Amino acid sequence: MSGQEEKVLVPALVGLEVSDAHELAFEARVVVVTADPDEPLPLTGTVVAQTPGAGTRVDPAHPVAIAVEAGGGGGGGGGRRLTTPPPGPRDPSGSKTPA
Repeated sequence: MSGQEEKVLVPALVGLEVSDAHELAFEARVVVVTADPDEPLPLTGTVVAQTPGAGTRVDPAHPVAIAVEAGGGGGGGGGRRLTTPPPGPRDPSGSKTPA
């Protein structure tokens, strides 16, 4: 065994409800945060962007910033806007699937 801890894979969170994204991130051993550290994590809404992107290998407990689009009448955005990843199918690991 080496002295370094193994990297973990960032899951695909875009398109998920905030609660589902938080749960999936927890299972993947990363931490969901807002793009703006002064803003609280919204309780509802859909994840529209994330950084780092799905499929990136990071240290355990690495923060994954998300941008959230509030649902009908929900409160809060997700802080500053993140670049939305290009659309396309993804496999469960978050990597793009071959065309």
